[in-house]
Amino acid sequence: MSLTNHGEDALLTLFKEAGPYYLALFTTAPGEDGGGTEVSGGAYARQQVTFGAPSSGTMKNSAAIEFPTATDAWGTAVAWGLCDAKSGGNLVWYGTITTPKELLAGDIYRVNANNLTLTMD
Repeated sequence: MSLTNHGEDALLTLFKEAGPYYLALFTTAPGEDGGGTEVSGGAYARQQVTFGAPSSGTMKNSAAIEFPTATDAWGTAVAWGLCDAKSGGNLVWYGTITTPKELLAGDIYRVNANNLTLTMD
């Protein structure tokens, strides 16, 4: 069974409107049942994501997402997740980071606009 691009865009629009969503970084990737190891400490905090309009079954962040300056080593970010709360809550979408990044004290992790892509497959 498959959705048309219109159907995918409709579902992404519903997802977007159900937000807000917050981007989390993980040092151990989560899976279908959640889990994983989210970064913690050292001034880490999830960051709210703003999405643009979906198109052809994809949706991208419409503005840059910048985490606070790490005040301690965060480890190597290998995965990301979208959560439905700034802390706690539920993991609702996740993926791997193409180029994992070791985050040390003084580092800032930034996702430029249009670099976080949600895709309906």
